[in-house]
Amino acid sequence: MKTRIITGVLGVPALVLAIIEGGIFLELVTGLLLSIGVWEYNRLARTAGIKTNFPLILCSSLLYFFTQVLSVRFKHSFAVGQYTGFVLFLTLIGSFFVRDKDQGMEGFLPSIAANLFGVAYPGILLTYIILIRGLSTPFGWQVLLFMFITIWGNDTGAYFIGSLLGKTPLAPKISPKKTVEGALGGLVVGVLAGVGFGLAFHLPLSILVLSLLIGIVGQIGDLFESLLKRGAGVKDSGWILPGHGGVLDRFDSAMLSLPLVYSLVCLLI
Repeated sequence: MKTRIITGVLGVPALVLAIIEGGIFLELVTGLLLSIGVWEYNRLARTAGIKTNFPLILCSSLLYFFTQVLSVRFKHSFAVGQYTGFVLFLTLIGSFFVRDKDQGMEGFLPSIAANLFGVAYPGILLTYIILIRGLSTPFGWQVLLFMFITIWGNDTGAYFIGSLLGKTPLAPKISPKKTVEGALGGLVVGVLAGVGFGLAFHLPLSILVLSLLIGIVGQIGDLFESLLKRGAGVKDSGWILPGHGGVLDRFDSAMLSLPLVYSLVCLLI
């Protein structure tokens, strides 16, 4: 618990600073998180017996990341998501040429599917950090912080309320320690944290109502990543963040929330 708190105390301000500062600082942080996340995903897949190609997934993910960085830097002269299909196409072609000849033809389908999934998760999903930050200044950093604060409140509330009051298992086969009481408590705390931040920075009411949706999707993202780890038979996706596990462990809730928040904010505002 002590290690977990120390990591949080050091990591959260660093991420908040990167979000507020934006620019090359946030791009480097996001690119690093993305690269580590891809490595952790490759490790999970390999542990589960699926032969993925780490260099291919990493190169495809970074290619998508760089195109979206350019789209933000040049004020969306590249349409957001324009190159998604092209990057996935390159991943398909690459999977054919780098396939493991020893795994047999029956192993090609799981391998190519896993390579594509690795580009999307976490490659494409984490890139939305840059896209949200690139929304009209200073609105982008406020929305991004609003999302993360809602998720952090959700996670913190779920942990402590679940520890104190949790009795009813939420998804015992996926994550035995999570409870319905913890999930509901997390949603309440997350909404309060998000709305409190939004009111302080005068975010539109239409944005604030997203806090509940962020909490729900964030909890689904948490269970989603737990299911991946269960399939691989590991407790944590990595060890880069002491007390928290890996990048996928720490950003599991955010990864599914990021594209949702970006899309809905663009729709609502």
